[in-house]
Amino acid sequence: MKSSGLSRRQFLETASALGFGAFVQSATRAWGLDAIENPLARYPSRDWENAYRDLWQTDSNFTFLCAPNDTHNCILNAYVRSGVVTRIGPTMRYGEATDLDGNRASHRWDPRVCQKGLALTRRFYGDRRVRHPMVRQGFKQWVDAGFPRGEDGRPPQEMFQRARDEWVRVTHEEAAAIVAAALVNIAETYNGDAGQKLLHAQGYQDEVVAATQGAGTQVLKFRGGMPLLGLTRVFGMYRLANSMALLDAKLRGVEPDKALGGRGFDNYSWHTDLPPGHPMVTGQQTVEFDLSSVELCRTLVIWGMNWVTTKMPDAHWMTEARLKGTRIVNIACEYSSTSSKADDAIVVRPGTTPALALGLANVVLQEKLYDADYVRQWTDLPVLVRMDTLKNLSARDVFGGDPAPLSNQTRVLPAGEKAPPPGKQSDQIVPAALRDEWGDYVWWDAAAAAPRRLVRDAVGARSDVKDALLEGSVEVVLQDGSKVRCRPVFDLVKEYAAHFDPKTVEEMTWAPARAVERLARDIAAHPGTTLFAIGMGPNQFFNNDNKDRDIFLLAALTGNVGRMAGNVGSFAGNYRVALFNGVPQYINENPFDLELDPSKPARVKQYWKAESAHYYNHEHHILKVGNRTLTGKGHIPTPSKSMWFANANSILGNVKWHYNTVVNVLPTIEMICVNEWWWSTSCEWADVVFAVDSWAELKYPDICASVTNPFITVFPETPMARVFDTRGDIEVLGLVGHALAERTGDRRFDDCWKFVREKRVETYLQRILDASSCAAGYDIDDLHEKAKKGIPALLLARTYPKAVGWEQVEESRPWYTKTGRLEFYRDEDEFIEAGENLPVHREPIDSTFYQPNVIVAPQHEALRPKGPADYGVSPDALDCETRQGRNVVLSWAETRATRHPLADEGYRFVFHTPKYRHGAHTMPIDTDFVAMLFGPFGDMYRHDTRAPFVAEGYVDVNPEDARALGVADGDYVWIDSDPADRPFRGWQQNAKDYEFSRLLCRARCYPGTPRGVTRMWFNMYGATPGSVEGAKSRADGLAKNPRTNYQAMFRSGSHQSATRGWLKPTWMTDSLVRKELFGQQIGKGFLPDVHCPTGAPREAIVKITKAEAGGIGGEGLWRPAKLGLRPGSESDVMKRYLAGELAPQGAADAEKENA
Repeated sequence: MKSSGLSRRQFLETASALGFGAFVQSATRAWGLDAIENPLARYPSRDWENAYRDLWQTDSNFTFLCAPNDTHNCILNAYVRSGVVTRIGPTMRYGEATDLDGNRASHRWDPRVCQKGLALTRRFYGDRRVRHPMVRQGFKQWVDAGFPRGEDGRPPQEMFQRARDEWVRVTHEEAAAIVAAALVNIAETYNGDAGQKLLHAQGYQDEVVAATQGAGTQVLKFRGGMPLLGLTRVFGMYRLANSMALLDAKLRGVEPDKALGGRGFDNYSWHTDLPPGHPMVTGQQTVEFDLSSVELCRTLVIWGMNWVTTKMPDAHWMTEARLKGTRIVNIACEYSSTSSKADDAIVVRPGTTPALALGLANVVLQEKLYDADYVRQWTDLPVLVRMDTLKNLSARDVFGGDPAPLSNQTRVLPAGEKAPPPGKQSDQIVPAALRDEWGDYVWWDAAAAAPRRLVRDAVGARSDVKDALLEGSVEVVLQDGSKVRCRPVFDLVKEYAAHFDPKTVEEMTWAPARAVERLARDIAAHPGTTLFAIGMGPNQFFNNDNKDRDIFLLAALTGNVGRMAGNVGSFAGNYRVALFNGVPQYINENPFDLELDPSKPARVKQYWKAESAHYYNHEHHILKVGNRTLTGKGHIPTPSKSMWFANANSILGNVKWHYNTVVNVLPTIEMICVNEWWWSTSCEWADVVFAVDSWAELKYPDICASVTNPFITVFPETPMARVFDTRGDIEVLGLVGHALAERTGDRRFDDCWKFVREKRVETYLQRILDASSCAAGYDIDDLHEKAKKGIPALLLARTYPKAVGWEQVEESRPWYTKTGRLEFYRDEDEFIEAGENLPVHREPIDSTFYQPNVIVAPQHEALRPKGPADYGVSPDALDCETRQGRNVVLSWAETRATRHPLADEGYRFVFHTPKYRHGAHTMPIDTDFVAMLFGPFGDMYRHDTRAPFVAEGYVDVNPEDARALGVADGDYVWIDSDPADRPFRGWQQNAKDYEFSRLLCRARCYPGTPRGVTRMWFNMYGATPGSVEGAKSRADGLAKNPRTNYQAMFRSGSHQSATRGWLKPTWMTDSLVRKELFGQQIGKGFLPDVHCPTGAPREAIVKITKAEAGGIGGEGLWRPAKLGLRPGSESDVMKRYLAGELAPQGAADAEKENA
């Protein structure tokens, strides 16, 4: 290639025209650039290099595990100088990981680190480290005064001024004694009939009060955030909840077999990371694959997952796969960073993934491109459905007799017989009652024109479904001689999907019709070679279970489920605790029968009960619409009177509908306790904060694993001295156990943590390993020593890479469903009532320009939902509570003619809040080094003192929309959502709390987001009363609490000002069949992190109004916009630059020549 001919003079002239002249001139003077034409040939002084190299000199190094909720789990090197960690880097030893047979991992897993890990030094020593245990002053006064209460049991309001109160420093032992005393008092208060009367007096629903069963321990809530991130540290919260059965036995005087422990909140589903349609189709919690698998596929569809920014250490697998020929298709609501790495980028309307998947499936169905063998062998699509009841046709009704015996990797468990421990279960275990309830199913043999029995065993190579009728209807003669008209699931689905033709899908989703047709044909042309990597984008909408069922439909039609190169994967946080299915040895050890011999396994009995935290978020209300209760009985929560959590800010600080929670829910909770090492928003609203070790200071080993890589990773004990007065999370639990023992006189509370006290937590870890299918045979001491050297181990999975569903497809094993097949028709009453017995598309419940939550469908004989009138509700009722259970069917033509109920009041922008795991979702967002680079508003000097921090939260707005609103790039804007309940219910009469709750932020003009859609990154730390006070009282104007150093990234409000919690009826059924959390047993109904609410935190429609000009101090334009460097305000020179007109003629000539 010829030289561009760009001289130094031309460079300076061009740079000056673009506004960089002053910078270039200052650099020229500082660095002597005017005297150096070729610095590689000659340079006047290189002394500065010594100072640079000196920065990298260290005295020693050690390893630690960085494991936030992002699935990476990077063992890192910490480099120490003069006793201080000065820098962090990868160990580069993942390629040395082996399994018990000596199989070795690839070195291509290295390096493993991202900017979160690199910036950790700023958090180890930062001014927001929790330096010692703290107790809120008013709470301590309440405890010291003996827990005074009013007639209805409520504590004095003046002692519960959370987030505004002073704090008192205490010792860890004092804090533990305070927490133990509060736990006992709260359980005593709400115990028995007297306790239930108090709960009724406080206004809780009858069902919620009854769920306590009179046990005061049932109002005590515990949560270890994403417990796979620490099997003993984090999961210890559930061991503590189990030990509360000791307290219940004492308070109610019951025998151990009648005692109840505390309640444990969910994790994976609470984060809205659970794809709720996965168990509906597969019976599995989630189907996924190791990210390295992508180089095995022909096509990779990345759908709502910004891989480049959310899976940074594993982004290379995607780019390397593309280099090897894998076609990358990126589907997103904006032109994302991952779009830039794709062969095809499809930008869609938020919340329309179900419609797009149905549109793709429709092309496959209409053009008969489906994999017929896969459909017949692995799906319920040949199964007959009765058109009178909409139930699956039962073989018992046709052929009579008992269900067929099962033998294909399945064992029917007789009544009264106990299943073996999870780690010892090799076959699927079906309780006899469930097997009898399911029976067998029926398909129609087209060749013989006769019905055939479909047995659960008959899947894959064992399937006898050959020439099955897939389209049309038949009359089937039942055993009693009557006839019933039936249609195959395939026929019902095809008729419904036909509504989603390419032109309609383009109107609904904004995906071009030609792109829909091309992608569908390409996937179908090569069955079993497409991997679907689904992110949390489409998962965080109310229609997320519809999304899953529709994507699985597309994948199954094209043979892309359960294969190494063809599968569906949902990727979010680190959730699959079943990788260590021996963990009940720890969390569920029987507190009445503790095993104190370290050489023996524990005896397991679960006393604690799981609960979805979404009901606490929903003001402890179950979902009722009109005269109908839509929350299943197995899902009913209890009142939350105490909350204690660790390893999580999301349960409170970043709770959906945060400002309603802190204003209207927290006053009903009597103790909030947090284990933290960084003063988060949750700490601001807590009563007790235990100061715990950072990952670099851990003195007890722990274990972790990941759903996106094949490693067992160990948190090693580190030699780093504790910087402040901290303890390990597990030590804190042990201290409270000791305090409970002293208060109750029951030493078993103390013995629950015996091996912590003796500094032998390896006992707990070894018990877990020994009882786990994927880890049995490993020695914790050996794993620990390797971790200290930066080396993980390989999980003992069936395949490498891991691929959920591989056993089902490759070994012809049943899925964990009633039919043993991928199920696309749900014949349970709740699904029929909701109009979701078929895989359908619902419009988003709030983030839509049209009538919310409409089932988009033509007239279809299988869709007969119960509508508003059936519930005694007006057909026009569109308030948020009613909307959640509103089943209205409209065709697309009818839907398109509707409008969002708030559209006429100016609420016309979809407010999209994606997770950005390496910037805003997890720990680094208020770390100055990371925050500075997060968007265009970073300014370490804070020239504009209105800025709450060195960076701040902002909303992305399409430049055309901004212009129409009268908003310039960089202006401050108000963002308001539904005024009926946001930012919190009752804000109109509560100016005091509204001041810190209403969202005020910068607007960034961003052409990558479509018109009508706005974006704000998830989990930037929100405003609190203390941060607003700090901005007013501090000379520098920082939004920093003067009492706690809490640092907000908003002047007021946060992205959660516009969100709220939502409850969807199909998330809360009692009838869905699914695998249990641990092991191979199958059950049904509620199961935490498997079948329960997910909350839909992205759902909001908002109004945007200009608040202040973006220039310094509110004067004029924000400087980058004023200089003409920003989208929508480009100067003539910038426009010419973007058009390539400033390139020197020589470069243009070279370009022509090369072309």
